Amino acid sequence: MKKLIIAAAAAIVAPMSASADVTVKFPEGKADSVYTVEHMLISDMVRPRAERPMPAIDTLKSVAGIMKFDVDASGPANYRIRFGGRDAVNIYTSPGENLAVIISSESPLDYIVTGSALMDGITELRQKSGEILKQYQTAAQTEPRDEAAMQNAMNAYNSLFKDYAASKPADPASLFALLNLDGEDFMTIFESVDPSLKNSALYPLVESQKTYVEKSIKADKKMKEMQNGNYEAPDFTLKNLEGKDVKLSDFRGKWVIIDFWGSWCGWCIKGFPKLKDAYEQYKPELEILGVDCNEPEANWRKGVEKYKLPWVNVYNPEGTTILSDYAVQGFPTKIIVNPEGKIANITVGENPAFFDTLAKLINEVK
Repeated sequence: MKKLIIAAAAAIVAPMSASADVTVKFPEGKADSVYTVEHMLISDMVRPRAERPMPAIDTLKSVAGIMKFDVDASGPANYRIRFGGRDAVNIYTSPGENLAVIISSESPLDYIVTGSALMDGITELRQKSGEILKQYQTAAQTEPRDEAAMQNAMNAYNSLFKDYAASKPADPASLFALLNLDGEDFMTIFESVDPSLKNSALYPLVESQKTYVEKSIKADKKMKEMQNGNYEAPDFTLKNLEGKDVKLSDFRGKWVIIDFWGSWCGWCIKGFPKLKDAYEQYKPELEILGVDCNEPEANWRKGVEKYKLPWVNVYNPEGTTILSDYAVQGFPTKIIVNPEGKIANITVGENPAFFDTLAKLINEVK
């Protein structure tokens, strides 16, 4: 079946190559529709966030189940055909390429992209990783959650990309595989990439990620050092909702949870009910200091009100060193500081085990 689909995609591209660089075929019987297509040059994607332009947005219409658009001739680019919400066909192009997209289903979104070595490989990886993610979701939705199956799926997901990149060092899609790796896995595979791929469309993204991974490895090392039981939590001063200064050291003598969060972070919000339960259970010997990050101040204020956060809330503006001081790499990050002001635990992500750790730490000193 897959060979038939790819053959059909090739048939679409061939007669259209003179007039359209990308040809999209929608499911049989799909009425003509209007779609939003975003694109950005990869050279712009790797610019600092403050200097990065907004994606170019076009509104295109399919005719008789076919939609066409030209590839940006000025350099490699990323295109996203939006289908509402977060669903999108994701395409990487280079000038002169003629690609075909066959969409077999819009809901749930299912498609292939062919016409270049890069997109052929990405399609293969996306289909295989999609099956693994389904296994993960099934295990996560089981009551109780099947933690072992979830871990097995995560290991399989990582191995898929690692093995692909390691076995195909000259394949452009190996760069896409690298973008799905992190830590030492990323660094090891990066060193084995064939020099010919430096001219590939995705290489600037991989170089940019290398910088991030190097910082991440350094932060991981720092995070481990910070949890040795003797590391004093770096003091900081931030403004609360009333605009008054709040210092971490103001709470010396209490247990403190520093909750790094943002109203844009779904997992942060998901953890609020249990965090509220812990606050009620352990106060007044426990204080929670919610540190909002990476969003406008107005959004922070709305978030505190919307989610009715009963603890001390402060806003972390751009330009502070707090996130690097605490080696924060993801959200939420919760840090337990003991009454002596030393870091007792750092938990990244929404992990139910955090509350077991909190209970053990507080009860040990009673």
